[in-house]
Amino acid sequence: MKNKYILTGALATLGILIGTAQDMDPNTVPVNLKNNFEQRYPAASDVEWEMEDNTYKVEFEMNAQEHEIWYAPDGNTTKTEQELSEADLPQAIRNTITDSYSGFKVDEVEKTTENGSTTYEVELQKGWMNEKDVIFNADGTVLREKE
Repeated sequence: MKNKYILTGALATLGILIGTAQDMDPNTVPVNLKNNFEQRYPAASDVEWEMEDNTYKVEFEMNAQEHEIWYAPDGNTTKTEQELSEADLPQAIRNTITDSYSGFKVDEVEKTTENGSTTYEVELQKGWMNEKDVIFNADGTVLREKE
């Protein structure tokens, strides 16, 4: 009976590992994707490719900021994420933070573009233990808040 539980646990773990992103050797990335990426981001460093749910994902750094791009197998970009500084936030978002989140400081910012829509996820911190993740659109409207 004990062996049955061990086998079940091992199979469950294997299923989780198979279902997650798999690192790729850069030489196995389709040429059209790799060329498209290298032409658009020639200054990219620390480039890492992954296969995630039949989508190619590339993570890299450029201008001291982290970036992630998802490509469909046909080479079209499906999603991008970019780390930003507080100064890079649209003024409308900075105004909303000042007006609605008094005493909170911006800790991290991430810009996401997907399906033609751009959102900004801002991690706000007030003191040691009070933290919120707030998702805004470019005009400063709060779309979602997570604590």
